[in-house]
Amino acid sequence: MLRKMLVGTTFLCLLSYLSICLLVSRYQTSLTLFPRVGLSRTPKDVGLAFEEWRLPSGSGTVVAWKVTPPKGTRGWLLHCHGNGGNIDGRLELAVELARRGIGVVLFDYRGYGESQGVISCQQDLYQDAQAVYDRLAQSKQPIWIYGESLGGGVASYLAEKNSCQGLVLQSTFTSFNQRAAESYPFLPIGWLSRFQMDTRSRLAGLKCPVLVIHGRQDEVIGFHHGQQLFAAAHEPKRWAEVDGGHNLPEDFLARVVAEWMAGVS
Repeated sequence: MLRKMLVGTTFLCLLSYLSICLLVSRYQTSLTLFPRVGLSRTPKDVGLAFEEWRLPSGSGTVVAWKVTPPKGTRGWLLHCHGNGGNIDGRLELAVELARRGIGVVLFDYRGYGESQGVISCQQDLYQDAQAVYDRLAQSKQPIWIYGESLGGGVASYLAEKNSCQGLVLQSTFTSFNQRAAESYPFLPIGWLSRFQMDTRSRLAGLKCPVLVIHGRQDEVIGFHHGQQLFAAAHEPKRWAEVDGGHNLPEDFLARVVAEWMAGVS
């Protein structure tokens, strides 16, 4: 009798575990991405001149803003944002960069802001970013690539596949799988995940300058991720840390980026 109960309990536990795995596999996109649909403001609302692009990407359309500083630009920073919000939440950073003579291109992945379509895997994110890079590259001006949080995985992909002046990784993970495994150590993340984004491995093959920025009290992606990314990057590289959390002050970010760009140009 006891043996039958143990077998039955084990079977139910296994069935429950497999059910959790199936649910995570099926709904992982909604567990990973938190888009805000629609736009409440544009660069014009914060005093910046801009050009709007609507670019085809896969089965969707990507909306991007090319924001031009008042006195011209030394180069263009292609900004890949994180898994939450949309581009109108990054306008304060655009303002600070513009004050320092840096042009920035902000874009939303499919399903974010006014971009149309659905993200089902990491390749969709890469495809959206590549569409924006290709449009920006037509200007024949220097391009710097910036990845914020999950956008660091997208930015490192772009830097690996395309020419760029340098790569900025802000508050990002070594790999999506490592970060997910820290939160869900009981799940076989490597088997379930459609988002690997192994930035640390990519850094080993990159020859462009790299700037890693991380907050010491980052509550979303631990400080050790930034440290490990910096260790993996080749020279020339620069490290910048601040006594802050996951979302860092825009004036600090813009100042560090501007100083770094000037030093490696």
